[in-house]
Amino acid sequence: MFSNIKRILKNNYAFSLITKVILVFFGVLNTVFINRYLGPELKGQYEYILNIINIAVLVLNLGVYQSYPYKKRFDDQGDVKDKYFALIIIQFIVYLIISILISIYTMNLVVTFATILISVMILTKQLMFITMIENINLRNLLNIGNQILYTVMLLSVFVFAPKSIYILFFILLIKDILIITKIIRSFKFSFKKSNVDYRLFFEAIRFGFFPMITALLITMNYRLDVIILRNYVEFSQIGLYTVGVGLADKLWIVPDAFKDVLFAKTAKSDSIDDINLSIKINIFISIIMISIVGVFGKQIIYILYGKDYIAAYSVTIIILIGIIPMLFFKLINTLFVSVGKQKISFIVLLISVILNILGNIIMIPLYGINGAAYSSVLSYFICGISFLTYYRNNYNVKFKDIFLFNKKDLSKLKTFRR
Repeated sequence: MFSNIKRILKNNYAFSLITKVILVFFGVLNTVFINRYLGPELKGQYEYILNIINIAVLVLNLGVYQSYPYKKRFDDQGDVKDKYFALIIIQFIVYLIISILISIYTMNLVVTFATILISVMILTKQLMFITMIENINLRNLLNIGNQILYTVMLLSVFVFAPKSIYILFFILLIKDILIITKIIRSFKFSFKKSNVDYRLFFEAIRFGFFPMITALLITMNYRLDVIILRNYVEFSQIGLYTVGVGLADKLWIVPDAFKDVLFAKTAKSDSIDDINLSIKINIFISIIMISIVGVFGKQIIYILYGKDYIAAYSVTIIILIGIIPMLFFKLINTLFVSVGKQKISFIVLLISVILNILGNIIMIPLYGINGAAYSSVLSYFICGISFLTYYRNNYNVKFKDIFLFNKKDLSKLKTFRR
């Protein structure tokens, strides 16, 4: 039995998937504590602010880390990792100083938490990406440990603390500081002036511009509707919407697990066979998961969050429709980023986001939070199908290679490793 466990843990796809399952389990617990702790009204406020923070993180990180797989693949210098660490530490210090100055000037508690969180979350995002490329299993272990600790902290807040979004922001801050500390200790990172390479910094920004904008567009495609909703509905409706979307998002567990490993693989080679097999596996599993949530979604929402959130079910069902087309984007984009074709992602996502914004403006006044969900699904389809079409045409991939299992796939499943 121990040999089987050891073999599973050595399989990066299996271990990544196990990690995602664990993270989703604790993530669901976290949403239970947060939703029941805050209620729909405060939950809407919390998610609204958090969405703004997440968008700011994506913009202000400048995409520096996005070039890391490319540099690692094509740059023969052995000190790439240390140079990137030096750059992101300098970037963090600059942002932290700016955030402190803004906090002193505004004397506003929301602004203080938001600006400091932005600085810390940028550093976390960059270090976690480097860890994913260098040692994906370590990244997964760090995620598991940190998520468990976060769940324990939320449980304590749920049981003992008065309702306050500030307490939740403070917990987020502690969570990220702990994981930053662990990564630095694990890789024995130390800041050295000799590793500061400003030429690399500007190269990384230039390379990372389109991946950064792409990541921003992805987030906007998922989360911009929350900000737009604020102009049309109350915070309580936003609370319901984010619960419905959040439950549907849990189905990203499988494609996200494969995406992480594919990033590590495509940093070395194109890995077309791995991408095709990953798509097939993900379509199969997603259909099963979508069916389960579709049938038992109302009961799941009631058990987890209570009757106040049952109205979120309709949003969940609508968003589920867009799960499969978007997995094409998630898995194929790993290749495009690693080979420097980030402009493709930018163009497709830009079109999707523009249509999503227009869709929100048209549909939200007509259908409320369901209108925002309809608009999101439309943009998911455009994005996913566009990526699939470009991928097939430029890498000579046939439909049967993407949708039908074959003998080669069955044999590859036995040795599906990094």
